[in-house]
Amino acid sequence: MLLCGPYGKPHEGREMAKAAELILEKPGMRSSAIRTVLITQSFCYHWTSPLKDSIAPLLEGYQIGLEIGDTSSACWCLITRIHYLFCVGRSLDCIQKELEASIRVMTLLNHDDVKLNTITLLATVKKLRGIDSKAGDKILDSMLASAASNGDSLLSATVNYMKLEVFFFYQEWKKAVDLVRKAGNVRLILSSFFGAVRYTFFEALTYVRAAQSESGWKRRQMKKCALQTIQLIKGWAKNGNVNVVHYLFILEAELAVLNGKNKKAKESFNAAITTSSRNGFLHDRALAHELAGAYFKARGDDYWGNYHIECSKRCYQEWGCNIKVEQLM
Repeated sequence: MLLCGPYGKPHEGREMAKAAELILEKPGMRSSAIRTVLITQSFCYHWTSPLKDSIAPLLEGYQIGLEIGDTSSACWCLITRIHYLFCVGRSLDCIQKELEASIRVMTLLNHDDVKLNTITLLATVKKLRGIDSKAGDKILDSMLASAASNGDSLLSATVNYMKLEVFFFYQEWKKAVDLVRKAGNVRLILSSFFGAVRYTFFEALTYVRAAQSESGWKRRQMKKCALQTIQLIKGWAKNGNVNVVHYLFILEAELAVLNGKNKKAKESFNAAITTSSRNGFLHDRALAHELAGAYFKARGDDYWGNYHIECSKRCYQEWGCNIKVEQLM
């Protein structure tokens, strides 16, 4: 776990994870299997393998946990699986149904810690669907206040990550910058979770977009913060993280826009769209089209601008983010 995230040696971490799984194939080791599945699929494999490859093993881990009575690990496998479904862009409607069913299970099993994380994701999904947005804001703000009073840094980081997700897709960049500055080191707290990776992408793009709207020293400051964060993502991609390749193309496109490099911007937007489509990240493909559309329209190219906006609307509609479809009308 430490090798994959903080120490930046994902391939060594993966080998240790595989060794642990081989040990668990021996007779009488079934009781230890659930925790190994939870650790390897939550903290290790997503650094070098497609995120979607962990979805089935996590469901199996949940089932094993229920069978052997380790309901805590079972519930953590369950919420991690649903979080991965969310991160790869599965239908928001289906994810909402799974979350609501999971909350009922966690209530019956008295696992309030996992339940809080599940409620956080549910509030986020409903906000993205345009359902009970004000209630969702109250839930997330209440959780932040509770986390602060109880010193629960993990819950606080999770809520801030989810809030940034919403700001990100609504493109509320000022709120996003304020959150990134006030939230503390969310990446360190989430550590080897995939949430830390996705948060880093949000953070980098937030700084790039902020730099685009600033001038002078503020522009330079925001650009510097963006470049520092992008270097982390470049390092992950270099180490074989296939889940961040389209993130990098989106960031390179927006950096090119910032620097006035139009050819690079077009090439990177096209690469971001192609890569996110090929790897199944529907919502990120929608975002790439949306950003490309805004870029072309700002340059007075309504043909390509309208084309990308229409593509973005179709992707958002397929994802189930109806409020974004309305926003782009």
